[in-house]
Amino acid sequence: MNDRTQAGCPRTEAISSLIDGELGASAAQELRLHAAHCVPCGSALLAFNGLRADLQALREIRSDVDIAALVLPQLPRPAAFGREQARPRGGLWHIGPRALGGAAALGVGAYLGLMLVAGGGVALRPASMSVFSGEPPGAFCAGLPSCSARGR
Repeated sequence: MNDRTQAGCPRTEAISSLIDGELGASAAQELRLHAAHCVPCGSALLAFNGLRADLQALREIRSDVDIAALVLPQLPRPAAFGREQARPRGGLWHIGPRALGGAAALGVGAYLGLMLVAGGGVALRPASMSVFSGEPPGAFCAGLPSCSARGR
């Protein structure tokens, strides 16, 4: 990571690290010397010092009011988990959509499997296979009858 900007000034993160006391002694001294001669860096250092002083003052302020105790009783109670809406009683109505979806998936799977194995009853290539054919080895077969000598 580059610690300097294009103008040769340290990055803003380095100035913030100086204020937070995260820089080593030599790097901190070098940054302070630079800020003494560089107007933008000097003003940034002063601004960060002022911000740190303001934030320190906020830590010391204590409130005697517990806002949570005032606000929480006014909030609506959340619905209880696990409580379901009333559903009509009887039968196996709740498994109907699942059973229908499962039956449709099995039907489509069986149909596609049969189409793959049987070739769908339509041969896209001639059933005869020869050693000197114009198709390369491993060419796509439309179905078993067109790729197998036994499929004739």
